[in-house]
Amino acid sequence: MFENFKLSKIPKKTIKKNVIGLVVIAIVVAFAYLRNENTDTKLLNLGKYKIGEIVEVFGMKGGTACRYKYEVNGIEYISTNYLGSSKVKNKKYFIIYLPSNPEKSKIFLEIQVPDSLRYSKKSWNKIPVKYDEKAFEKEFK
Repeated sequence: MFENFKLSKIPKKTIKKNVIGLVVIAIVVAFAYLRNENTDTKLLNLGKYKIGEIVEVFGMKGGTACRYKYEVNGIEYISTNYLGSSKVKNKKYFIIYLPSNPEKSKIFLEIQVPDSLRYSKKSWNKIPVKYDEKAFEKEFK
């Protein structure tokens, strides 16, 4: 099938362009991965917790996502989260956000907000209820 194909027939310029293109793509992917890992690390180390509210659940390519809102210092933020295997059961959930950049957040869909905290505007240094550690870790996979 490839007996007539010779690598030497491909111009060196084409090979060089393809190699450079692959290297650029690899650098962009690595940067995006490291940036996401850095955000997760910052959230875990510096994050504050609040109550957020699901405002929309919608289908997207590859699954379902939700849009949620939360307020920090009188400013409302809206963020999106892929649901994966999680199911939206309520409207109120705990979120974690970066105080230095409140737009960076995650929502904990597996940790229930008790009725006593549903309308709280407070921020906490840790989730103020007992929860299953696996439910917490699920958001950082």
